[in-house]
Amino acid sequence: MPQTSTIPRKVVKLAKGHQWYHQRFDGSPMYLYAVAEAEIDREPRKPKGTEADVRVSFFTPSGKGDWYLDMADIKRGSTVMLRLAKGDLRISTKLLRAWRKDEMAFQHFFNTFNAAILKRLSDQELLAFYLHYRQLFRRRVTSSAIIDHFALGTDEHIAAILRQEVGKLSKESNFTEIFSVATAPVRQSFINEAEMELLKLALKPRVSRQELERYQQRYFWIKNNYITAKVLSVGYFRKEITLWKQSGANLRLKYQQLRDASRTNAKRKTVIFKKYKFSRFLRTLLKISEDFTWWQDERKRSTFLNIHLGTQILGAMARRRGLDPEFTKYLLPSEVEYWFEHGKPAQLELRQRRQNCAFVVWRGGYYVATRREVERLRILMFPQKHSDEVRDIRGLSASVGRVVGPVKVLNSVREVGKIQPGDILVAVMTRPDYIMGIKKAAAIVTNEGGITCHAAIVSRELGIPCIIGTKIATEVLKDGDIVEVNANHGVVTVLKRK
Repeated sequence: MPQTSTIPRKVVKLAKGHQWYHQRFDGSPMYLYAVAEAEIDREPRKPKGTEADVRVSFFTPSGKGDWYLDMADIKRGSTVMLRLAKGDLRISTKLLRAWRKDEMAFQHFFNTFNAAILKRLSDQELLAFYLHYRQLFRRRVTSSAIIDHFALGTDEHIAAILRQEVGKLSKESNFTEIFSVATAPVRQSFINEAEMELLKLALKPRVSRQELERYQQRYFWIKNNYITAKVLSVGYFRKEITLWKQSGANLRLKYQQLRDASRTNAKRKTVIFKKYKFSRFLRTLLKISEDFTWWQDERKRSTFLNIHLGTQILGAMARRRGLDPEFTKYLLPSEVEYWFEHGKPAQLELRQRRQNCAFVVWRGGYYVATRREVERLRILMFPQKHSDEVRDIRGLSASVGRVVGPVKVLNSVREVGKIQPGDILVAVMTRPDYIMGIKKAAAIVTNEGGITCHAAIVSRELGIPCIIGTKIATEVLKDGDIVEVNANHGVVTVLKRK
C-alpha cells in the first residue's frame, strides 16, 4: 500500500474502513463542492441526523466526477426519516414548505440576473455579488442530504413492507408491476416539461421566431451539468424541431403520452391503494417518495441554473485577474474570496487540479488532493478491487419489461452519441443530460439509484425496462455484450460476450 504521510490524519480516518455509495457526474470541483458543503451544513430545518458528515469526489481531465457518499450517512439519515414517517403523515409536506422561500429566492435571482451589470461593478462589489449568489444557492440546496439519504437508504425497506402488505402473488412480475406503480412520480420532470413544450411547437405547421425565442429563454440551460454551461440558441431548438419532424414518429401521440404520464400514474396508484388498503406507515413512505421525487428533480434544475450563474460571475472575476475562466471550475467556493484578493490558489495549482484531483469535505474542513495523493486517497478508500466473472446481475426493478440488446456503457455525457436505437444503456447512474441517449435506448441498467432516482423516473415516463442498484453493472458489462434485461424480475443476464 502506498505511503499516506502526505495525507492529513483526519482525512485518513475519514477515508479508511468505510463503505461508499458511488455516483458519477460530468463535474468539476467548484460545482460539486457547492452541493457537498450544503449537504454537510447543520441547520434548524434539517431533522437532526439527516445531514452528511463527509463527501468525497474524484475528477479526471475529461470532466468526469466520481462522487462518494458514506453509507453510514445514508443509513443514519434514512433511519431518521423512517422514524419521522411513523409519527407524522405530513412530514414531507412540512419539509418542502420549510425550503420554499429559499428556493424561490434563488429562482428570482436567476430570473432577474443580467450579466451586463458585472462589468459595471467595482472589484469589491463584484466579490460581494459572488458571495451573495453563493449563499443563495447554498441555502437553496441544504435540503439535498435529506432527499439523497432517504432515496438511497429506504428503497429496499419500502419494497419489503410493500411485499408483506400485498401478500402472496402468483408471479414475481406482478409484484414488480405493483412496486413500479406505487412509487411512480405524479408530477412532470422538468426535462419532460421542456420536451413536451418542444413537441407542441413541432406539431405546428409553422413556428414563429417569437415562439422559438420564448422557448429558448425558458430552456437555454437544459443541456448544462456540473462542469459545462451551455447557452443554447434559437437555431439549436429550431434544429431539434426539424429532427422531430423528420423522425417519422407520431408526434401527437408522443406529446399526449408525455402530457398524460403523471395523471395516468396517479390514477393507477389510486387503484392499487384501494385494492390493497396499505397501512398508514406505508402510505406515508410512498407520499414522501412521491414528494421527494419532485423535490429531487427541482434540485437538479437548480444545479443547471447554478452553473450558468457561476460561469458568468466567476468568468467576470477571472478576466479581471488575467485567468482563463475555465480554471475557476477548479477552485472551491470557499477559496474564491482569497483567490480574488490574493491570487491563491495560483494558476499552477489550478492547472494541476484540472489534470487530476479529488476533494474530501467534512464539517469544519476540507482537503484537496492532487498528483500522487489522488491515487493514495483512492487506495485508502478502496484497498481491494475484485473482477470476478459474473453473468447474472441483479438489482431493483424501477420499470417493468423484458428486452434483449447490445450494451453501451456511458461514463460521461460526452459519450451519449454512441447510443443507437435498441441499445441497452448501462451507467453508474443517469443524469438529465443523458436524455438524448435514453430516448434511443431499449432499457436502462445502473449501478446505483433509489426509487426516486433519475433513471427510475424517466424509464417509467418513457415506458422502457429499467433495473437500478446493481452495484456492478459498469464493471461487469462491456460495450457490445449482448444481454437480456428482465426488469420483471430485476435480472440482467449476459447472453454473449463481445
